[in-house]
Amino acid sequence: MKALWIAYDIVLDDQIATLLDACGVVGYTRWPRLSGRGPNSGARLDDHVWPGANAAILTVQQEAVIADLLRRLQELRDRVGRKTGVWACTLPVLETLR
Repeated sequence: MKALWIAYDIVLDDQIATLLDACGVVGYTRWPRLSGRGPNSGARLDDHVWPGANAAILTVQQEAVIADLLRRLQELRDRVGRKTGVWACTLPVLETLR
């Protein structure tokens, strides 16, 4: 099992939801409005000076699902460009509740 953390510009909500559905991901936690700054996408601090916001998703899935989702996320990032903001990383999941 792996955990996948996805941070993205909220303008991509629909595309991210479509990717999750396409990969069969039904369980995840979503943080709907976050602020921050990316090295390529710049600041999104959700205020009048730095408008815009990000969202984040954390999901724990089998490794094959995570690999498929990462591939699709990379394709999305390649399509929309780095300025829009899509970032993801995986973490090992050593134990879970049963």
